[in-house]
Amino acid sequence: MMRNKNNLLFSLINYIQQKHIYGLKIVLLAILFLPLCSNSQQEKYTSFGEAPNPIEKRLYTSLKNTTDPIQKIKIIDSIAYFHIQNGNSDSIIHYGNYLRKTVIKHQKEILDSDQYISKSYHILGKGKLKRGLLDDAMASHIKGISISPVSTMNQLFYTHQLDLAIVYMYKREYDQALPIIQNCIKNAKDKNIQLLAKKTLADFYSYKKEFTKAQPIYLDLLLKFNPKEHQKLILETELNLGIIDRINDNSIKAMNRFSKIKEEALNNHFYDLYIDTVLQMGIVYYKIKDYDSAEMIFSTAYVNSLSWNRLELQKDVIEMLTNLYNSKKDYKNAYHLMTQYKNVSNKILENQNKEVVKEMEVKYQTLQKEKEIKRQRTIKYAFLIGFLITLIPIIALLLVYFQKLKTQIKLNQSQEEVNQQKVHGLMKEQELYLIKATMNGQDHERQRLARELHDSIGGNLASIKLQLSNTEYDKNSSPKIINQIDETYHLVRDISHNLASKKFRNNGVATLIREYITNIQSSTDQQISFNPYPEKQINSINTPLKEELFKIIQELLTNCLKHAKATHIDIYMNHYETSLQLLFEDNGVGFDVKKISDGIGFKNIKKRLDMLAGKLLIDTAPNRGTVVNIEIPLDES
Repeated sequence: MMRNKNNLLFSLINYIQQKHIYGLKIVLLAILFLPLCSNSQQEKYTSFGEAPNPIEKRLYTSLKNTTDPIQKIKIIDSIAYFHIQNGNSDSIIHYGNYLRKTVIKHQKEILDSDQYISKSYHILGKGKLKRGLLDDAMASHIKGISISPVSTMNQLFYTHQLDLAIVYMYKREYDQALPIIQNCIKNAKDKNIQLLAKKTLADFYSYKKEFTKAQPIYLDLLLKFNPKEHQKLILETELNLGIIDRINDNSIKAMNRFSKIKEEALNNHFYDLYIDTVLQMGIVYYKIKDYDSAEMIFSTAYVNSLSWNRLELQKDVIEMLTNLYNSKKDYKNAYHLMTQYKNVSNKILENQNKEVVKEMEVKYQTLQKEKEIKRQRTIKYAFLIGFLITLIPIIALLLVYFQKLKTQIKLNQSQEEVNQQKVHGLMKEQELYLIKATMNGQDHERQRLARELHDSIGGNLASIKLQLSNTEYDKNSSPKIINQIDETYHLVRDISHNLASKKFRNNGVATLIREYITNIQSSTDQQISFNPYPEKQINSINTPLKEELFKIIQELLTNCLKHAKATHIDIYMNHYETSLQLLFEDNGVGFDVKKISDGIGFKNIKKRLDMLAGKLLIDTAPNRGTVVNIEIPLDES
């Protein structure tokens, strides 16, 4: 008799929900579930005819009377977070919207308006998630993240991040959730956020049924939580440990945890946690086949989920009641509950996207009027059209992509050719510049020598010639002629000395080579190292040898930079006993000594070494780099 009454009232409630006659619904709920407040063997379960509001009235009075916008915003924020603790989804969403609108209205008067808008999105996300509107909750937290810079709003940024990860977990998109949780644990500065992130990580493992990973984290957190500051988190952690006990068939241990949590949650006004705990107790009774106790608890949870407008919880309770009636072979009630399950699911869709739901509803009603065969054909046709509509843009995008890729490849090839031409042109220009500079220097030096020879030596020789040609040659003029010849000799000697550049006379060869290498490195990417040893003795060698050594190294570097494509060049110069050893090594492309005849550079080097009685050894091969070993004897006299 009682069951038939319950079934009738459930049907009336479903009808009333569809017609939105909420006042009558509450009356029927009270008639149906008021007896559930009485003691049942050991436990007492409370159903709420309406959502309780334990928040102090003074807050509402202050909110109504205050004219200061900042004070008003702070009161709204406080009330909203009280409702988050209590679990009233309708109130959470209401005060989240109220906070956001108030901040926007007084934005010019508030310095940290973005912070309060971010808080409003956090509140809205909490409320939407509690109601089961996962997409809306995700949108709220993403908006919150976008206006919460990590540098200035670190706590809010990672709070939104963590809540977004929780939404992904609810949606079973675990690959999206885990990196966010790990990032929060690693980078969040606030200790409370870090603790909450670790709890969320344990929840993540529980969702994935990896209880051996979840349980140690929960137990560790119970030691770290502050009983005064984290009271609800402690109870939530205990609840999750109880769920693990239940799944591991440790029903007695699970029920002991649930009973304790249920009473503490109710005493502390954590109504959402109370409802979740009662549901878990019902599942334990269902597992041990105490169907009457389970039915009573599920019925209580169903009433509370209706009162608190928790749509996802309604689905969970309806699913458990359906399983219970199937186990009792009461298939009629199971069928009715599945209809209610679909209604709740549709309501969730409606709340998240009313336009799409409305369009689907019209199509559904139209198809219901047609015959079953025609309905199936229409559905198949609709799926086919939808598939084609989706496929055609994808094909078009692929064609555009491949066309762009083809064009890009051609463009890259053209650009590569242009770059090679530019490099070749620059190398030619550099060669021409070097040749021109050399020719200019030589021309300048020839002109200077011509002037010296014409003005000084030429004049002296002409004077001597005239004196010797004089028919009235006097022996007494011989000393004068001898002095002029001596003067001419010294002029020739000075010109000879001047042919050796002053920089070689005044500087050591190691200093000049290092300066030359520094100038080269300023305009190239190659790494060049020069290692003279001992540097003092190398710098003391005579000037003609200095100049020849400098020109040999200059020639080797020029060849290497032009042809070798080397990234590293090492030059070693050693003064050992009566010889000077020069080792020039690069990691370039190398060459085949047998196939490639000497170029101008190596011919010049060999000519210089022949004059110095030096020896040259080249060790190279294709793609193996090049080593040039030179040994020059030193004249110690």
